[in-house]
Parts: sequence; C-alpha cells; structure tokens
Amino acid sequence: PVLPSVPRHAKVGQDNRGRLVARDGQGLEVSNAGAEAIASLDFLRDEWLSFGDRLAEFIAAADNEASCPLLPTMAANLVLSMNSGEGRELARKYLARARALAKDANAREQAWLATTEAWIGGDTDRCLKIHEDMATEWPRDLLGGKLGQLHAFNCGDAEALLRIGERLFAANQDNRYVNAMYAFGLEECNRIDEADKVARAALEIDRRDPWAHHVVAHCLEARGRMPEGVAFLEAMSDTWEGCNSFMYTHNWWHLALFLIDLDRTDEALVLFDSRVWGVWKEFCEDQINAVSLLARLELRGVDVGNRWADVAQYLKPRLHEHFVPFFDLHYLYGLARAGEQSPVTERRASLEERAENAKPFEREAWADCAVPAAHGLTGYAKGDHAEAARLLGQAMPHLSKIGGSIAQRSLFGAIHLDALMKSGWNDAALKILQADDRERPTVPWTKRSLGDLYRRVGRMEQALAAEYQAEQLSRQYARGKTT
Repeated sequence: PVLPSVPRHAKVGQDNRGRLVARDGQGLEVSNAGAEAIASLDFLRDEWLSFGDRLAEFIAAADNEASCPLLPTMAANLVLSMNSGEGRELARKYLARARALAKDANAREQAWLATTEAWIGGDTDRCLKIHEDMATEWPRDLLGGKLGQLHAFNCGDAEALLRIGERLFAANQDNRYVNAMYAFGLEECNRIDEADKVARAALEIDRRDPWAHHVVAHCLEARGRMPEGVAFLEAMSDTWEGCNSFMYTHNWWHLALFLIDLDRTDEALVLFDSRVWGVWKEFCEDQINAVSLLARLELRGVDVGNRWADVAQYLKPRLHEHFVPFFDLHYLYGLARAGEQSPVTERRASLEERAENAKPFEREAWADCAVPAAHGLTGYAKGDHAEAARLLGQAMPHLSKIGGSIAQRSLFGAIHLDALMKSGWNDAALKILQADDRERPTVPWTKRSLGDLYRRVGRMEQALAAEYQAEQLSRQYARGKTT
C-alpha cells in the first residue's frame, strides 16, 4: 500500500543498545519502529478518526511488519471493532504476532496488549478500565481514547465516555478529532448545549469532520430542530464520500430521522434505498442502521414492501453472535419482521444462553434488559401488542446498559409506546407522549398521537388543541420545504 511518509515531527533513531526508538506524530514513543511503521501508525490514527475508507491499507502494512509490536496490536483492535466471529479469530492471530514481537514493548504498548487480550476474551469491563487509565497516562494517544469511548459506548457507560473525552480534550484542545470525541461524551450525558458548541469548534478547525457532523445531528435531534438538522447534514454531505460505510450510512440515517419527524417519510424511504442500505450489506453497523430505519418508517405507517426480506438474509449468519446486546436486539427484530420464525427462535434461545453466562458487570444488560426486550420485540413483530408492552416495559428501566446512543435506543422506546397505544394502555402511553412532547415540542406526529389519546380518554379540549398544533407544525414545515 502507498502510505503517507513519516511526519517531519516524528523521530526515528537508536538507543545505546542498538534498538529502534521512535516517536509517532503525536509524540508517543513506539518500540522497534522504523520510518515505515511510524508512517503506518500515523496513517491509521488519522484514517480511523476521520472514518476513512482506506483502513485495509493499514491491515496490509501490519501483515508485512516484522519488528514493531504495535502494528499487529492495532490490527487486532481494528478487526475486533467489526463485531464478528471472523474478526475475533483474526484478532487472536494478530495478538499472538504482537506478543512475539513485544520483548521490548514499553508501558503504553503493554497496556494495549492487555486491553486487546481482554477484548478478545469478552472482558469489556477490564478493557474500559485500561483505556480510562491510558487516557490519564497518555492523553496524546488518540486511538487509545477512541477505543476507550467505543467500549464505554458498548457498555452503556455515558459517564466513562465523557471522562475519556475530557482527559483527551485537556491535552489536545486544538485537535478536531478530540473536540468531536469530547462533544459526543457531552451529548450522551445530556449536556446538549456544551456538546453542540464543542462539536462546532471541531468544524471550525476542519468542516470535513464526520464525527462532529454526527454530534451536531444528535444535538439538533435532541432539541427537535428538524429543519435545521436537514439543512446542516445536507450542507455537509459532500464531505462523506470518502468515509467508510459505517459513517457514510449512519450520517445519512440521521438525516432520514429528521425527515421522518418532518412527515417526509417518502424521502426517508428513498434515503434507505440510496444511502443507508446497500453500501456494505455484510457489515453489522450497516445492518442495524437498516433495521432501525425500516422499523421507524413502519411506526409512522409506511409500507416498506419486501425490504425486510433482503435485510434478513444478511442477519441469518449472526444467529449466535453476541458482542453487544444493542446489536442482538436489532438482528432479532429484523428477522422477526421478515417472518423468519425458525431463525428467530434459534437466536432468542442463543441470547438467553448468553444472558445466563453473563459476567456480573454485564448481567443487567443481558439478563434484565436484552432477554425481556427480545421477547417483547418478537411479540410486537407478530402483532401481540399487549405482551410486547408488558415485556418491553420490564426492559425499559435498564435500556441504557445495552449500548448504543440515546438516539439509537429511542427505537425501542418508540416500539414500546406503540405497543402501549395499540393494546389500550392509554394512561401509560399518555405519560410517555407528554414527556416526549415536553422535550421535543416540534414533532407533528407526537401532537397527533396526543390528540388521539386525549380523545380516547375523553379530554376533548386538549385533543383539539394538540390536533391544531400538529396541523400548524405540518403547514409550517411544508412552507419551509417549498421556499
């Protein structure tokens, strides 16, 4: 592969024992690294943090590396991030190579080896602890921070996500990647105004940062500022063409969410076909984007045709994969909506076995949330709304622990709400809708649903007011679309 040349500020030399001593572009010491190894590591950092589509070039460089342990170590983490059985097996081989080269590994590299081994073994709690310590000791290690945030994200630990971002930000305030990482931690801790400010500071450094676009989208979604969200993402979308499939499809997914809340579901369905599904159908992140968007469209009454069947074909190979419960629930719901009864039964049984064997730190996510949610989602998919409402209601108090973002997890809350409404649990549904409307008073669908529920319970004056507000919002958005 053609990788960038070593940066001018990176230094490569020898110590008094003749061993290679080098520093990467962040000033971090790297053992047994020549100029090509340093260039490869700097390339990986920038490509990973910018969500570029050339990461395979680093894998090729790592495969050819004969002395620097950090290259195969990072390759192991890269393939582990794919959340697949194949990735885990590849990671074992890379870790073995790294350990064979690690006689002179420094303390930071030893920490990387330890967290990689823990990730392979499924001990994500230990992974997160090591990465938090790394963010304190080596805050210039941006990939260490990024992977730490990933583990915090998958463990549903928003506070750890923010702590890591804060530690990196204190040492790298002029770095657009770090600004975006810190901003995401702020957003997931509901510090929306601060998150928006920091994310936009990243864009002042470089408007092309897709993670900063992503954070701004989260902030606008949380405030119910849909027209602004559409305008912002459309204005930035020209910069996504060089992104990997996750970032490319996910930012378009965010745009589709704004369109759905603006009652422009036909346009959201077009985005599903043209931007969200079809880039890399075998990739887990693309699959959950597809499942989530189809489900949200159906909740708004859209007929999605035979699209579930297509998505389900790529979910069947994952029946016994259990990396993050957030992913499990998407896979299961996609199969259930496609009518794949036998795979649904097999996956649900496998999930229950995974929950029974959960480590103490992960029991809430798997046993208390994922298992009842799985039964509730399959019940909902086949039209058993009362059972779905009951079981999803059991899972909801534990939902933050399954991984995913606030915006992503809201899908399960929306399905729970729909199950409540369809099974006649009016008081419970009304309480949720009123809370939603207080947080985001700009969504016509929420107003219409409130109007419907107020009518059911005989509160006609409030019903008429909610229906009027829905109509006014719809007209306002329609005018904005045509001007």
